[in-house]
Amino acid sequence: MEEGLCVRFWGTRGSMAAPYGDRMEFGGNTSCVSVDWPEGIAVFDGGTGIMELGNRLKEVKSKGLWRKEHAIHIFVSHLHMDHIIGLFMFPCLFEKEMAVELYGPCEVGKSFRERFWTAMDHPFWPVTMAQTAAKVTWHDTKDKDIWNLPGEVAVRVMKSNHPNGCVIYRLERKKQSVVYGLDCELGEDREFKKRYREFADGCNMLIFDAPYDEKEYAKYAGFGHSFWQQGVEMAKECKTGCLYISHHEWGRTDRQLKDMEQAAQAGEWNGNVVFAREGTRVSLTEEREEAAAMEGACIRPDEEEKREEKEGGRESNEE
Repeated sequence: MEEGLCVRFWGTRGSMAAPYGDRMEFGGNTSCVSVDWPEGIAVFDGGTGIMELGNRLKEVKSKGLWRKEHAIHIFVSHLHMDHIIGLFMFPCLFEKEMAVELYGPCEVGKSFRERFWTAMDHPFWPVTMAQTAAKVTWHDTKDKDIWNLPGEVAVRVMKSNHPNGCVIYRLERKKQSVVYGLDCELGEDREFKKRYREFADGCNMLIFDAPYDEKEYAKYAGFGHSFWQQGVEMAKECKTGCLYISHHEWGRTDRQLKDMEQAAQAGEWNGNVVFAREGTRVSLTEEREEAAAMEGACIRPDEEEKREEKEGGRESNEE
Protein backbone atom coordinates (compact mmCIF):
# COMPACT_ATOMS: atom_id res chain seq x y z
CA MET A 1 0.00 0.00 0.00
CA GLU A 2 1.24 3.48 -0.83
CA GLU A 3 2.60 5.35 2.15
CA GLY A 4 1.10 8.67 3.10
CA LEU A 5 1.58 11.54 5.48
CA CYS A 6 2.63 10.98 9.09
CA VAL A 7 2.00 13.83 11.53
CA ARG A 8 3.77 14.22 14.87
CA PHE A 9 3.15 16.76 17.67
CA TRP A 10 6.41 17.83 19.36
CA GLY A 11 4.99 20.83 21.20
CA THR A 12 1.38 21.80 21.96
CA ARG A 13 1.57 24.73 24.39
CA GLY A 14 1.08 28.37 23.52
CA SER A 15 2.78 31.57 24.69
CA MET A 16 4.99 29.90 27.30
CA ALA A 17 6.44 26.47 28.00
CA ALA A 18 4.85 24.62 30.93
CA PRO A 19 7.31 22.13 32.48
CA TYR A 20 5.06 21.11 35.35
CA GLY A 21 4.04 17.67 36.59
CA ASP A 22 0.31 18.29 36.29
CA ARG A 23 0.66 19.22 32.59
CA MET A 24 2.73 16.38 31.17
CA GLU A 25 -0.02 14.32 29.53
CA PHE A 26 -0.68 17.11 27.05
CA GLY A 27 2.92 18.29 27.20
CA GLY A 28 4.86 21.34 28.26
CA ASN A 29 6.72 22.34 25.07
CA THR A 30 5.64 25.15 22.78
CA SER A 31 4.42 24.71 19.23
CA CYS A 32 6.09 22.33 16.79
CA VAL A 33 4.50 19.82 14.42
CA SER A 34 6.27 17.65 11.84
CA VAL A 35 4.80 16.00 8.76
CA ASP A 36 6.86 13.36 6.97
CA TRP A 37 6.45 11.18 3.91
CA PRO A 38 8.85 8.82 2.11
CA GLU A 39 10.72 11.57 0.28
CA GLY A 40 11.01 14.23 2.96
CA ILE A 41 9.90 16.10 6.06
CA ALA A 42 8.27 19.45 6.78
CA VAL A 43 8.21 21.09 10.21
CA PHE A 44 5.75 23.74 11.29
CA ASP A 45 7.09 26.22 13.83
CA GLY A 46 10.16 26.03 16.01
CA GLY A 47 8.96 26.27 19.58
CA THR A 48 10.74 24.38 22.36
CA GLY A 49 9.31 21.11 21.01
CA ILE A 50 11.64 21.23 18.01
CA MET A 51 14.60 20.33 20.25
CA GLU A 52 13.49 16.72 20.66
CA LEU A 53 12.69 16.50 16.96
CA GLY A 54 16.27 17.63 16.27
CA ASN A 55 17.65 14.93 18.56
CA ARG A 56 15.64 12.26 16.71
CA LEU A 57 16.87 13.48 13.33
CA LYS A 58 20.46 13.39 14.58
CA GLU A 59 19.91 9.76 15.64
CA VAL A 60 18.70 8.93 12.15
CA LYS A 61 21.79 10.61 10.70
CA SER A 62 24.14 8.79 13.10
CA LYS A 63 22.73 5.43 11.92
CA GLY A 64 23.50 6.31 8.33
CA LEU A 65 19.83 6.43 7.39
CA TRP A 66 19.63 10.11 6.51
CA ARG A 67 19.90 10.91 2.83
CA LYS A 68 22.12 13.93 2.25
CA GLU A 69 19.83 15.25 -0.46
CA HIS A 70 16.99 15.56 2.06
CA ALA A 71 16.62 19.08 3.42
CA ILE A 72 14.57 19.79 6.55
CA HIS A 73 11.85 22.22 5.48
CA ILE A 74 10.81 24.43 8.42
CA PHE A 75 7.76 26.65 7.98
CA VAL A 76 7.54 29.39 10.62
CA SER A 77 4.13 30.96 11.17
CA HIS A 78 5.47 34.15 12.77
CA LEU A 79 8.28 35.45 14.94
CA HIS A 80 6.72 35.48 18.39
CA MET A 81 9.19 33.82 20.73
CA ASP A 82 7.11 30.77 21.64
CA HIS A 83 7.23 29.76 17.96
CA ILE A 84 10.95 30.27 17.28
CA ILE A 85 12.90 29.92 20.54
CA GLY A 86 13.66 26.24 19.91
CA LEU A 87 15.33 27.09 16.60
CA PHE A 88 18.07 28.95 18.46
CA MET A 89 19.42 25.60 19.69
CA PHE A 90 17.94 23.27 17.05
CA PRO A 91 20.52 20.46 16.90
CA CYS A 92 20.36 20.06 13.12
CA LEU A 93 21.49 23.66 12.57
CA PHE A 94 24.83 22.69 14.08
CA GLU A 95 25.33 19.60 11.90
CA LYS A 96 27.67 20.33 9.00
CA GLU A 97 26.22 17.71 6.66
CA MET A 98 22.57 18.73 7.11
CA ALA A 99 20.55 21.21 5.06
CA VAL A 100 17.76 23.34 6.50
CA GLU A 101 15.32 25.40 4.49
CA LEU A 102 13.58 28.09 6.53
CA TYR A 103 10.33 29.69 5.38
CA GLY A 104 8.59 32.57 7.12
CA PRO A 105 6.72 35.86 6.71
CA CYS A 106 8.60 39.00 5.72
CA GLU A 107 7.49 42.59 6.15
CA VAL A 108 7.82 45.69 3.99
CA GLY A 109 11.52 46.41 3.56
CA LYS A 110 12.66 43.49 5.73
CA SER A 111 13.08 39.86 4.72
CA PHE A 112 12.27 36.89 6.92
CA ARG A 113 16.01 36.23 7.22
CA GLU A 114 16.69 39.75 8.47
CA ARG A 115 13.82 39.58 10.96
CA PHE A 116 14.96 36.22 12.34
CA TRP A 117 18.63 37.23 12.58
CA THR A 118 17.60 40.22 14.72
CA ALA A 119 16.07 37.86 17.28
CA MET A 120 18.91 35.32 17.26
CA ASP A 121 21.64 37.86 17.90
CA HIS A 122 23.31 39.83 20.66
CA PRO A 123 22.15 40.96 23.18
CA PHE A 124 19.17 38.57 23.05
CA TRP A 125 21.12 35.35 22.36
CA PRO A 126 24.82 34.45 22.66
CA VAL A 127 25.05 32.32 19.49
CA THR A 128 24.15 33.81 16.11
CA MET A 129 23.02 32.20 12.87
CA ALA A 130 26.46 32.98 11.47
CA GLN A 131 27.89 30.40 13.89
CA THR A 132 25.69 27.52 12.74
CA ALA A 133 27.22 24.74 10.61
CA ALA A 134 24.31 23.49 8.48
CA LYS A 135 23.55 24.72 5.00
CA VAL A 136 20.65 27.14 5.55
CA THR A 137 18.43 28.52 2.79
CA TRP A 138 15.94 31.32 3.50
CA HIS A 139 12.54 31.88 1.89
CA ASP A 140 10.06 34.73 2.34
CA THR A 141 6.44 33.57 2.49
CA LYS A 142 3.34 35.58 1.80
CA ASP A 143 -0.38 35.12 1.29
CA LYS A 144 -1.29 32.74 -1.57
CA ASP A 145 2.23 31.36 -2.02
CA ILE A 146 2.61 27.70 -3.03
CA TRP A 147 5.88 25.87 -2.21
CA ASN A 148 6.65 22.61 -3.98
CA LEU A 149 8.64 20.01 -2.04
CA PRO A 150 10.04 16.61 -3.07
CA GLY A 151 7.54 13.76 -3.34
CA GLU A 152 4.69 15.67 -4.98
CA VAL A 153 4.10 17.79 -1.88
CA ALA A 154 2.75 21.34 -2.03
CA VAL A 155 2.57 23.77 0.89
CA ARG A 156 0.05 26.58 0.50
CA VAL A 157 0.14 29.82 2.49
CA MET A 158 -2.64 32.03 3.83
CA LYS A 159 -2.35 35.25 5.80
CA SER A 160 -3.56 34.74 9.36
CA ASN A 161 -5.36 37.07 11.75
CA HIS A 162 -2.73 37.55 14.45
CA PRO A 163 -0.64 40.52 15.68
CA ASN A 164 2.71 41.34 14.04
CA GLY A 165 2.25 39.36 10.84
CA CYS A 166 1.47 35.65 10.74
CA VAL A 167 0.60 32.98 8.20
CA ILE A 168 -1.03 29.54 8.33
CA TYR A 169 -0.12 26.59 6.11
CA ARG A 170 -1.75 23.73 4.23
CA LEU A 171 0.42 20.76 3.23
CA GLU A 172 -0.92 18.54 0.45
CA ARG A 173 0.34 15.26 -1.00
CA LYS A 174 -1.83 13.52 -3.56
CA LYS A 175 -5.20 13.02 -1.83
CA GLN A 176 -4.03 13.84 1.70
CA SER A 177 -3.77 17.24 3.40
CA VAL A 178 -2.98 18.81 6.76
CA VAL A 179 -3.80 22.40 7.75
CA TYR A 180 -1.57 23.99 10.38
CA GLY A 181 -3.69 26.84 11.71
CA LEU A 182 -1.77 28.33 14.67
CA ASP A 183 -1.92 31.30 15.72
CA CYS A 184 -5.18 32.53 14.25
CA GLU A 185 -8.22 34.43 15.55
CA LEU A 186 -11.35 33.75 13.53
CA GLY A 187 -13.12 36.68 15.18
CA GLU A 188 -16.28 38.09 13.62
CA ASP A 189 -14.91 38.99 10.18
CA ARG A 190 -17.14 37.05 7.77
CA GLU A 191 -14.78 37.49 4.83
CA PHE A 192 -11.84 36.13 6.81
CA LYS A 193 -13.89 33.15 7.99
CA LYS A 194 -14.89 32.47 4.39
CA ARG A 195 -11.24 32.51 3.28
CA TYR A 196 -10.26 30.21 6.14
CA ARG A 197 -13.09 27.81 5.31
CA GLU A 198 -12.04 27.68 1.65
CA PHE A 199 -8.37 27.23 2.62
CA ALA A 200 -9.10 24.30 4.95
CA ASP A 201 -11.90 22.75 2.91
CA GLY A 202 -11.78 18.95 2.78
CA CYS A 203 -8.49 18.58 4.66
CA ASN A 204 -7.77 15.26 6.37
CA MET A 205 -6.51 16.99 9.50
CA LEU A 206 -7.15 20.50 10.82
CA ILE A 207 -4.76 21.66 13.55
CA PHE A 208 -6.71 24.51 15.12
CA ASP A 209 -5.58 27.29 17.44
CA ALA A 210 -7.76 27.42 20.56
CA PRO A 211 -6.29 28.26 23.97
CA TYR A 212 -9.72 29.43 25.20
CA ASP A 213 -13.30 28.31 25.51
CA GLU A 214 -16.19 30.51 24.43
CA LYS A 215 -16.83 31.99 27.87
CA GLU A 216 -13.21 33.06 28.30
CA TYR A 217 -12.79 34.48 24.83
CA ALA A 218 -14.36 37.91 25.47
CA LYS A 219 -11.52 38.71 27.88
CA TYR A 220 -8.90 37.94 25.23
CA ALA A 221 -10.56 39.15 22.02
CA GLY A 222 -7.97 40.78 19.79
CA PHE A 223 -5.05 38.75 21.17
CA GLY A 224 -4.94 36.68 17.98
CA HIS A 225 -6.42 33.38 19.18
CA SER A 226 -9.68 31.46 18.86
CA PHE A 227 -11.78 29.21 21.14
CA TRP A 228 -12.40 25.50 20.70
CA GLN A 229 -16.10 25.80 19.89
CA GLN A 230 -15.08 27.77 16.78
CA GLY A 231 -12.72 24.94 15.86
CA VAL A 232 -15.51 22.37 16.00
CA GLU A 233 -17.80 24.55 13.91
CA MET A 234 -15.07 25.24 11.34
CA ALA A 235 -14.16 21.54 11.10
CA LYS A 236 -17.82 20.75 10.48
CA GLU A 237 -18.09 23.39 7.76
CA CYS A 238 -14.82 22.32 6.14
CA LYS A 239 -15.75 18.64 6.24
CA THR A 240 -12.35 17.86 7.71
CA GLY A 241 -11.44 14.29 8.61
CA CYS A 242 -10.21 15.06 12.14
CA LEU A 243 -9.77 18.14 14.30
CA TYR A 244 -6.78 18.63 16.60
CA ILE A 245 -7.01 21.52 19.05
CA SER A 246 -3.60 22.91 19.98
CA HIS A 247 -1.73 25.96 21.35
CA HIS A 248 -3.03 25.10 24.81
CA GLU A 249 -2.96 27.89 27.37
CA TRP A 250 0.22 27.30 29.37
CA GLY A 251 -1.55 27.32 32.76
CA ARG A 252 -4.06 24.58 31.92
CA THR A 253 -3.60 21.33 33.81
CA ASP A 254 -4.13 17.92 32.27
CA ARG A 255 -7.41 17.60 34.15
CA GLN A 256 -8.70 20.90 32.80
CA LEU A 257 -7.73 20.03 29.22
CA LYS A 258 -9.38 16.61 29.52
CA ASP A 259 -12.60 18.29 30.67
CA MET A 260 -12.50 20.64 27.68
CA GLU A 261 -11.78 17.74 25.34
CA GLN A 262 -14.71 15.74 26.70
CA ALA A 263 -17.01 18.72 26.25
CA ALA A 264 -15.87 19.08 22.62
CA GLN A 265 -16.37 15.37 21.94
CA ALA A 266 -19.85 15.44 23.45
CA GLY A 267 -21.06 18.00 20.90
CA GLU A 268 -23.30 17.46 17.89
CA TRP A 269 -20.49 17.10 15.33
CA ASN A 270 -19.82 13.42 14.69
CA GLY A 271 -16.22 13.98 13.57
CA ASN A 272 -13.05 13.14 15.48
CA VAL A 273 -12.11 15.91 17.96
CA VAL A 274 -8.85 15.61 19.90
CA PHE A 275 -6.94 18.01 22.12
CA ALA A 276 -3.37 17.53 20.88
CA ARG A 277 -0.91 15.76 23.16
CA GLU A 278 2.84 16.10 22.86
CA GLY A 279 4.30 12.91 21.39
CA THR A 280 1.16 11.94 19.49
CA ARG A 281 1.67 10.76 15.94
CA VAL A 282 -1.04 10.19 13.39
CA SER A 283 -0.59 8.23 10.17
CA LEU A 284 -3.07 9.27 7.53
CA THR A 285 -2.92 5.83 5.90
CA GLU A 286 -4.11 2.56 7.39
CA GLU A 287 -0.72 0.87 7.00
CA ARG A 288 2.84 2.17 7.13
CA GLU A 289 6.05 0.24 6.48
CA GLU A 290 8.32 1.68 9.14
CA ALA A 291 11.68 0.55 7.73
CA ALA A 292 11.00 1.90 4.24
CA ALA A 293 9.76 5.15 5.64
CA MET A 294 12.86 5.44 7.78
CA GLU A 295 15.08 5.23 4.73
CA GLY A 296 13.10 8.07 3.24
CA ALA A 297 13.53 10.35 6.29
CA CYS A 298 10.84 8.99 8.60
CA ILE A 299 11.99 9.75 12.13
CA ARG A 300 9.92 7.19 14.03
CA PRO A 301 11.02 3.61 13.24
CA ASP A 302 10.15 2.06 16.61
CA GLU A 303 8.11 -0.99 15.66
CA GLU A 304 7.37 -1.82 19.28
CA GLU A 305 5.56 1.45 19.85
CA LYS A 306 1.95 0.83 20.78
CA ARG A 307 -0.67 2.25 18.46
CA GLU A 308 -4.32 3.00 18.83
CA GLU A 309 -6.62 3.20 15.84
CA LYS A 310 -8.83 6.23 15.70
CA GLU A 311 -11.26 7.54 13.17
CA GLY A 312 -9.49 9.79 10.69
CA GLY A 313 -6.07 8.20 11.16
CA ARG A 314 -3.95 5.94 13.37
CA GLU A 315 -2.78 7.63 16.51
CA SER A 316 -0.19 6.74 19.13
CA ASN A 317 1.63 8.41 22.01
CA GLU A 318 5.25 7.92 23.01
CA GLU A 319 5.99 8.32 26.65
